[in-house]
Amino acid sequence: MAACCFIGTHAQETLLNNPDNHGYWGVRASLDISCPGDVKYSGIGIDTYDNGVGFSIGGIYNAPVVANFYIEPGLNLYYNTYSLSKLFKDELKASSASIRKFGMRIPVMAGYHFDFTPDAKVSVFTGPELEVGFTGKLHLKSGNVSESGTIYDDGGMSRIDCLWRVGAGVTFGNYYGSVSGAFGLVNMNKNDGYTFHENLVSITLGYNF
Repeated sequence: MAACCFIGTHAQETLLNNPDNHGYWGVRASLDISCPGDVKYSGIGIDTYDNGVGFSIGGIYNAPVVANFYIEPGLNLYYNTYSLSKLFKDELKASSASIRKFGMRIPVMAGYHFDFTPDAKVSVFTGPELEVGFTGKLHLKSGNVSESGTIYDDGGMSRIDCLWRVGAGVTFGNYYGSVSGAFGLVNMNKNDGYTFHENLVSITLGYNF
């Protein structure tokens, strides 16, 4: 009975404050679901884009701060896509029309993990994520004719975005998985009077060293 009480007390302590916490590196790969919002003008939303998919890969460093609270900066390269809505494809007489973006993201997450066993943890996290677009193109196809052009010209989209990410993850041994959403904070449309924000849902797998 004394041993059971000790184990129970020890489990409660490590749940919120594991004395074995230490910094570590990790690699991450994500399936990204792009969820562009409406383009708005004078408060009126215009359904311009449909959702799309992409991926990102990168790494993190998990740094314990106090108890099970941690800070986790990272660096990811991403390739994301989404398409124009049917209304705009019909207007452009295009069979397909998609936005394709490649760049990097620098997340800085703050989180807390709950250690149920030495190998099983559940974490919740949130924080800002800087996004920098390297290339971005609009691809149009009509019949056998295809053309593309940059989206970063004057009157196009901004290369720089800042998102706020919220999510939850699980760790089993060295393996990691999470689901998170990121909400775009920057107006990505350079045209006066127009506003447009990009959002993401990410399903992530990783390995911690």
